[in-house]
Amino acid sequence: MDFFQINLTAVVQLLSFIFLLWMLNKLLYKPFLSMMDKRKEKVEGDLLEAENARKRAEELRKEAENSLKEARARADQILSAANVQAEKVVEEAKGRAEKEAERVLANAKIEIERQTQEALSQVQAVATELAISLVMKVLKGTLDEKAKKEYLINVFKEYEKQ
Repeated sequence: MDFFQINLTAVVQLLSFIFLLWMLNKLLYKPFLSMMDKRKEKVEGDLLEAENARKRAEELRKEAENSLKEARARADQILSAANVQAEKVVEEAKGRAEKEAERVLANAKIEIERQTQEALSQVQAVATELAISLVMKVLKGTLDEKAKKEYLINVFKEYEKQ
């Protein structure tokens, strides 16, 4: 039983070991474990914050996509409205151009009719002058001046009736 003998050295060594454990626990393990817990909490907080930031970024991305879709829809509506307006303007311009063409055509017809009437009256005047001069040549020697005048007056009256 000498093996299990308790002596003062063993007690001092045991007390020294316990004191060493207590000092290590007090000075090393508790601060180290405290630091590790704080670091773990910080890492978990950072991970949670990163997850929240990722969720927020995803929400913002979805909002941006929705805004982009809305903007595209508004752009399509604006383009459609602009196309409708452009077609309306083209139709109005076409209508005005057709009316203007009709007006120009009507004016041209009126002008042609006027010029035709003017030309006809000029032709009639020339024809009348030619007829009178021909009649004068034919009748030059056969009728006297009074008869010539009466004949011409009758010719003019008949011409005016027509």
